[in-house]
Amino acid sequence: MFFGVSIRTRDHFLEAGLDLLAENGVSAVTIAALCDRLGVTKGSFYHRFDDVAAFHEALLSSWEAGTHAAIEQARAVTDSHRRLSVLKELGVAAHHEAESAIRAWGRSYEPAAVVVRRVDAAREANLVESFRALGIPPTRARHLARIGLATLIGTQALEQPVDRKRLLAVFDEYQEWLETATAKE
Repeated sequence: MFFGVSIRTRDHFLEAGLDLLAENGVSAVTIAALCDRLGVTKGSFYHRFDDVAAFHEALLSSWEAGTHAAIEQARAVTDSHRRLSVLKELGVAAHHEAESAIRAWGRSYEPAAVVVRRVDAAREANLVESFRALGIPPTRARHLARIGLATLIGTQALEQPVDRKRLLAVFDEYQEWLETATAKE
């Protein structure tokens, strides 16, 4: 706070945008709602973004960048079995409600659909790479990666909010399944 005024960064706006998106969908992500949530004036918004369309673009870019950062965090783990645990932890920690809303948004807004496709492709490629590092053959690694991605997306579609304990239990079972598969290879 500076002289009673709350100072918010671009990232604060983006975090608030994801939360609003998660709570009520893209129609809730308005300049007024963002400023209300952050306790700032509309001028604060316009200091950081040209308009709501620019904000939407930044919101999608931020979500995509966060996903790529998580992928890189997992890739940095050199022990392939430990990497599975890291992937599981990152999968549970994701902002599932916001992701679900972004997927819904992508059904009617092509720029969101493009970002969702890139994120899904990057996640799937990372899983394939991780499973290949375990010694799983390429075709099987691709199938198992698709199952993992479908589990994540399906859980987001089935549950609002996502039961993270239940998702962790499912991912624990999936990890055991993968490690058993590698023992048979």
